Amino acid sequence: MNQRDELLKIFPLELREYLHHLDWYREDLEEIRIRVGQPLQFIYGGRYTYIKDSGNGFTDQWEHSLRVSSKQVQEMMMYLCEYSRYAYAKQLKNGFISLAGGIRVGVAGEAIRDDAHFQGVEHPMFLNIRIPREYKGCADWALPYLFDGERLYHTLILAPPGAGKTTLLRDLLRQISNERNPGGVAILDERYEIAACHRGVPMNDVGLHSDVYSGYDKAVGCMQAIRTMAPQVVAMDEIGGEEEGAVLSYAMRCGISVVATMHAGSFGEYEEIRSRKDAYRSLKFQRIIWVAKDDQGRRIYELKDDGGKLLCVNT
Repeated sequence: MNQRDELLKIFPLELREYLHHLDWYREDLEEIRIRVGQPLQFIYGGRYTYIKDSGNGFTDQWEHSLRVSSKQVQEMMMYLCEYSRYAYAKQLKNGFISLAGGIRVGVAGEAIRDDAHFQGVEHPMFLNIRIPREYKGCADWALPYLFDGERLYHTLILAPPGAGKTTLLRDLLRQISNERNPGGVAILDERYEIAACHRGVPMNDVGLHSDVYSGYDKAVGCMQAIRTMAPQVVAMDEIGGEEEGAVLSYAMRCGISVVATMHAGSFGEYEEIRSRKDAYRSLKFQRIIWVAKDDQGRRIYELKDDGGKLLCVNT
């Protein structure tokens, strides 16, 4: 089943009928937002658009757009969980559901708590469908700056949410795995966004010599990889916790190259995080890539060394 069909089957039947007659699945589709009582929103290259309330086209005017009912969101959740919320309880506790084709659906609603501990989401009424894209070759510009001979520099990718850091990470790992590192790349894919494994099989191309740890707590999976798979590279997305910082520091001391991403608003914000978190003070990333978008949705990349020297700008 292709990605378009995978998306269609999770929509309520009423909305599915509208989508069958609209040109909604495009190359630049990034997200689909569903909020109870609010317009059904499509995001293309950073631009928002909505289905007209007549259902016969798109509009930029949300006041005259199709709105999503509580019943329709409930129907979507039924399809997302394949009629069994229990089977998806672990994913829902983490706030998302993964689908074939690398699609991830973020879920928000009322919290279920047990003795003050978060157990999951009740009455999920807000969904964010994120559509991953493989842009093979998007890391070409960076590769010449990331190696000292055959050794990969410890590399950190910084970006605000939605700027494309995971897309860059994925292509970088694919190229390292295919051409540079037959010794092994361990990918800690806690949220199924890098390799997008479905029933254990990567839906995205992450290279010939990559081992994927899907759904693992990143710190736990990283230690398991180091002890059992002898990787030359360890990679993980969206670091920030103390345990992740500690395990990556350990990997560096073991002579393993580290590639990671982190949410940040600037280079300076990363330095602030390092100053506040003990586990991150010992992390010595030798290459740092900043990813941002301009007003037209075009990505801008800046690459610096560990001394703050600008090595490359790519747009």
